[in-house]
Amino acid sequence: MKQRLLELDILRGLSILGMILVITPGDWSQRFQWMNHAEWIGYPLSDMIFPSFLFCVGMSIAISLNKKRKLNISNTNIIRKIITRTILLFAIGVFINGFPNFNWQNIRIPGVLQRIAICYCLVSFIWLYSVQSKKITNPLLTILLIALTIAISYFVLLYFIPVPSFGVTGHSAANSWASYIDQNIFGIQHLWIYGTSNGIVTYDPEGILASLPATINVIFGVVFGQLYLQNSKWYQPAYIFLTGFVLLLIGYIFHSTGIMPMIKKIWTSSFALFSSGFSLILLAFIQLSLTKAPTFKKVYDPFIVFGSNALLAFIIGNLFMPIMDMPIFSELSIRQNGFEFFKNLVNSAQWGSFLFSFTFLLILYSGLYFLYQKKWFLKL
Repeated sequence: MKQRLLELDILRGLSILGMILVITPGDWSQRFQWMNHAEWIGYPLSDMIFPSFLFCVGMSIAISLNKKRKLNISNTNIIRKIITRTILLFAIGVFINGFPNFNWQNIRIPGVLQRIAICYCLVSFIWLYSVQSKKITNPLLTILLIALTIAISYFVLLYFIPVPSFGVTGHSAANSWASYIDQNIFGIQHLWIYGTSNGIVTYDPEGILASLPATINVIFGVVFGQLYLQNSKWYQPAYIFLTGFVLLLIGYIFHSTGIMPMIKKIWTSSFALFSSGFSLILLAFIQLSLTKAPTFKKVYDPFIVFGSNALLAFIIGNLFMPIMDMPIFSELSIRQNGFEFFKNLVNSAQWGSFLFSFTFLLILYSGLYFLYQKKWFLKL
């Protein structure tokens, strides 16, 4: 029986910590540049966080399915578990979007957990079929070909297939295929209120169509999760790094030549490849540091704590966002009071904003550490 994959826990914890750090600034307008998402085209560090978490979802799918097969759990029960987890993740995501007012007429339907749910569901079924089908002799090659097909199909759809009433719109924020489908399925009243073009809501960064290319990141996670289970030579830091570098380079070439720019908000294929490469390089670094410098593990302990209760950490972080903005003292919110305190303490607006986020992380970490010591974990 293989031991728990430590580098996966660390990468997942690093991702969830990064997510919470980005969404809890003391002042949204006073953040370091690396904490800001790209306005549209680009690949800042903050845009690499969510793809890394999706990569971890993929690795977990491979490891979890392998465990279930060893326990001889029936396909019916596995499918039931996949569907149940998908529904719960999606429902929790919508609940977070509505909290605390729950204005159902305008509630945002897409979201981070909703995208995780969709990607988890699709890739789980793809992988389950691939490993169970007698017609498929090489499941890893099969799902890699599926990822390639998704990447090419999404590129063709955006840049060659006309959007009804608009024509070929490419990666337009206002009327690309991703925007068009979200507007017609959800209605603009149920999309992200900040996803605007010329002051009008037109897209959602976690929209339904863009969740398909996001499965590419999950698929690469499945592949390397399976390579780990097979004790493959490809699951060694050098090979992981090389694969990551190649993917990163391919994504960058498509971006820099203008063929398909990297855009997280509609998850272009170039962004999926580039961010998958980033996740692999980060995984290789973590694995190498654990192997060559075991004492370095102590540095990773906080990430392990966050990674072991990632769902709970994400839920708490998001539920506290609106609470932070409620007036508490002198008609100022917790966020405003905290920001003013830290800004005056260090005489810097950006550092004050960052320290507010960091302080929230420390408070959250103390609670998660208590749960970690008790071995209490939220799992679906």
